[in-house]
Amino acid sequence: MKKIILLSLLGVSLVYSPLFAQKDSFLKDYYERWEQSGKYMITVAEAMPESEYNFKPTPDEMSFAQQLMHIAAVLDWHAFAKVDGQETQLRYDDYKADGLSKQQIIDVLKREFERSNTLLKSYNPNRLDETAKYGTMMRTRRQFLMLMSDHVTHHRAQILVYLRLKGIVPPKYWEFQ
Repeated sequence: MKKIILLSLLGVSLVYSPLFAQKDSFLKDYYERWEQSGKYMITVAEAMPESEYNFKPTPDEMSFAQQLMHIAAVLDWHAFAKVDGQETQLRYDDYKADGLSKQQIIDVLKREFERSNTLLKSYNPNRLDETAKYGTMMRTRRQFLMLMSDHVTHHRAQILVYLRLKGIVPPKYWEFQ
């Protein structure tokens, strides 16, 4: 009887183990891509000289630094409010680029990718079909993960153009696959 109870407890603990999320094929594939996306994002951020972090292609655009901090802010919100379902708000005021050095901005970006990586490593795949509001629409947690990736890709593509406009060859995307 003790063996049955111990085996049952072991089984339950495995279900809630951080390794459980990696057994779900979608989460496993997503996590691998997400981790590489973060590495590429940091490499792109490092490619721009600090002296050009305030560069804007037009007056209406965000600067390179503002783009990075926008990515960090929305990453925090997507990961923790939308994917994890926490009661958090989009906090742009906590992610202002003004007065920050290149390294400080990169550190914020790294922190947000690391926080999302930690969340995803132990994410319960049973939650992927849960829904939440996104503006006027309802989306699943799985869709929020894809939106999180799309948002990073969208803004990273913009700053890759910023690099080109400054005569800087962007890091090779294929090296992060």
